Amino acid sequence: MGVVLTQALSFLLVILVAYFFKTKKILEAKDGQTLSKIILNITLPATIIIGFDSVEINSTLLFLISLGLLTNVIGIIVGGFIWRKRKSTDQALMIFSQTGYNIGNFTIPFVQGFFPQAIPFIGSFDTGNALMLFGGTPMLTDQIVGEKHEKKEIKKVILQLFRSPSFTTYIIMILLAILNVTIPVNVLSIVQLFASSNAFLSMFMIGLYLEFTISRSDLKKVAQLLFTRYTTGIILAFIAYFLLPLPELVRLSLVLLVLAPIATVSTINMVVYGNKEALSGFLSSASIIISLILMTAALAFIM
Repeated sequence: MGVVLTQALSFLLVILVAYFFKTKKILEAKDGQTLSKIILNITLPATIIIGFDSVEINSTLLFLISLGLLTNVIGIIVGGFIWRKRKSTDQALMIFSQTGYNIGNFTIPFVQGFFPQAIPFIGSFDTGNALMLFGGTPMLTDQIVGEKHEKKEIKKVILQLFRSPSFTTYIIMILLAILNVTIPVNVLSIVQLFASSNAFLSMFMIGLYLEFTISRSDLKKVAQLLFTRYTTGIILAFIAYFLLPLPELVRLSLVLLVLAPIATVSTINMVVYGNKEALSGFLSSASIIISLILMTAALAFIM
């Protein structure tokens, strides 16, 4: 338990240091964009490569891809039902606040410090998660709110998915595993150098993006959104850990996944569907802090 708390406090410290640098204008929020590019294009793919190397593709990994899809669908159903009588912008806000998990920039860096052997399971789940984030969720949201924001053709969705370096890396590593191809040790040692900085850079970037400015009227709305998301997440976590007939490491990975923060793509979609940037930014920041607390508590309880 001591190791868990130390690691979580270390992550929190990095986030707070970055936020302090931003408040003192040593760095700016826009500097997070540079870090984001480094993470998404270099350190995160490197972490995925290290995690997936020598992994055998089995039914569990395929099942986790389907769970990545299913949990997002559950979020859409919950969000669409709860605020079904509100205006379309509010209903879309509720839906996007309940769906999508920040896995690449938060969950994977968080897991790196405890059990990197869980990364293949988390990556498989994220494959299904990405399919919903970039295609399935916006299409279903359009149907629920009765609006058409963007025509999502299958070809366009596929191209958008493969523009994501992490998704492309998942697919490549899965193919290599199917073909029983392993990466040479000397190459992995170089990749490990890049992967080792992923957790720090991810947490530092989160600190630069943190926003805690919001109106009182929006604060009540955010409280409702987060209460719904994490109530659903805790229920799913109990089901995943105590009811699913899976190895303990897989069940533990699922607990952390369903307690993960709101995905960045989801917060962007909130704005696309007519909601204020300040509200979505605060919602994302609050979600990160709550997830850090809940994921740490879950690990401390289970381990």
